[in-house]
Amino acid sequence: MLDCRVHAARRRKGLPEFPCKPVGLVEYTEFAQSVDPRIRTRCLQCPPDDTKGSGFACGWEFSLGRGG
Repeated sequence: MLDCRVHAARRRKGLPEFPCKPVGLVEYTEFAQSVDPRIRTRCLQCPPDDTKGSGFACGWEFSLGRGG
């Protein structure tokens, strides 16, 4: 994701970044595995990681594992 609308709104309101990585790990993993239990989820970068200068707001990788 190049720009996160949630964090953009928080910046406009003067609020700190929300550390959404722990939420994303649970939400994306559970969602992906409900589609196909072989799907593996990996966070590439997401707040509270330092995202400045990376060119994107957050990144997630989904891959298809074996078995299931």
